[in-house]
Amino acid sequence: MAVVVSLYLAQKSDAIKLKMNVGIRLLFAGDGTPAEKYVGIDIANLGDRPVNIVSVAWSIGKKNKRFCMQPVRGQYTEPYPKWLPHGKRASFLHLFKDSPNWAAEFACGFVQDTSDKNLKTLRAIIHTAIGKMIEVVSEKNLLERLSAINTKGTGSASL
Repeated sequence: MAVVVSLYLAQKSDAIKLKMNVGIRLLFAGDGTPAEKYVGIDIANLGDRPVNIVSVAWSIGKKNKRFCMQPVRGQYTEPYPKWLPHGKRASFLHLFKDSPNWAAEFACGFVQDTSDKNLKTLRAIIHTAIGKMIEVVSEKNLLERLSAINTKGTGSASL
């Protein structure tokens, strides 16, 4: 029994354990400029093992699942790859100002169907250097903004 417990504990301590959130974020620079909107993917390493984040992607759908990669750039985002030792966090941000129609482009080009049923399958996927992919459900604020966009071309595209 002692061997089984020690193997279990060794395997548990070697596991990747991340806390992740995905949603719309507002950034206030504090210099009087208006807040900037981002899609933010926040990751914290809760495990003992360091994790190397190599990319972030999106998936949607169940039967005919589709995938796309999420580039990040800007002054306030972490670059890929990003090492996260125990207790450290990183934020990967996509600034809307760089692409003001990002939400409409994402909804029409990738999501394609903004019905509640389809949007419930939207996931951000964190790719690690050891090949592990971890999915995270999008927050309500992002799903509501995407559902307000009519993918037939008549909805509002502003975030």
